[in-house]
Formats: sequence, structure tokens, C-alpha cells
Amino acid sequence: MLIIKFAAVFAMGIAVGVLYRIPRSLLLYVSAIGLVGWTVMFTVASSGISTIMANFLGSMAVGLLAELLARFLKKPATIFIVPGFIPLVPGREAYTTMRYMVESHFNDGVAMGMQTALTGGAIAFGIFVSSTLYRLTRTNADYQVGSRG
Repeated sequence: MLIIKFAAVFAMGIAVGVLYRIPRSLLLYVSAIGLVGWTVMFTVASSGISTIMANFLGSMAVGLLAELLARFLKKPATIFIVPGFIPLVPGREAYTTMRYMVESHFNDGVAMGMQTALTGGAIAFGIFVSSTLYRLTRTNADYQVGSRG
């Protein structure tokens, strides 16, 4: 069953890459980043840690890998980030929130909506933190190399 999930996440990465017209030569990289991010999220969530923290750590992995591949392949990091975080998006939770609201289960809807919003915020914050940390360490390393000259 887990193999099917891996294949579905990998295929989703390729599909989103095609949808956003990412060059064909980069589709496997994009899918791999999405798969790694989802795997981190799935593993952390399966260990009993909250889904919000799991999504944060998964998006940290996506952001870090996107920055590394961007430097290695000399492409913008956004090419790798956008399709990479799509598997982390809490779509089921958003759907459940709306279903609760339509069925007049407002307490459950607000609780699920808050979890959905926090998960989305954790994903955005994880990408922000990993990209910022990578760029700060990269800038610091460039500065140290340049000052030795």
C-alpha cells in the first residue's frame, strides 16, 4: 500500500510540473523533491508528532532540496519549490472544513478550519525558514571565501 502512495506522490509531482510547464529535463528532480517532502511529512506524522509539525518539517526538506538543486542546476528555486510542496497541501482537511460548515457542524468546522490554516502556515513558514537559512549560510560562506583573497 505504501508503494502505491509513493507512486501517486511521484506522479503528482510530474503532473504538477507539466501543468506549470517546467522543462522536461527537470521533471524527475521536481517529483523527487515532492516525494522526499511527503516522505518526511508522512514519517514524522506516523511517529505520533502533530501533523502541523510534520508538514513544517516536510516543507523544510522541500525548501532545502530546492535551494540545493537550484544552485547545482543553475535554475530558479521556485521551479522546484512550487511542485514540491503540492503533496503537503491539506486538501482533505479543507474539504472536511467546508463539509462541516455546510452541514451546520460549526464547532467541528471551526476546529478543522483552524487546523487547516495552521498546517498551511506551517508549510509556508517551513519553506521560508529553510530558504532563508540556506541563503544566510551560503552568503556567509561566500563572504569568508572572498575575505581570504
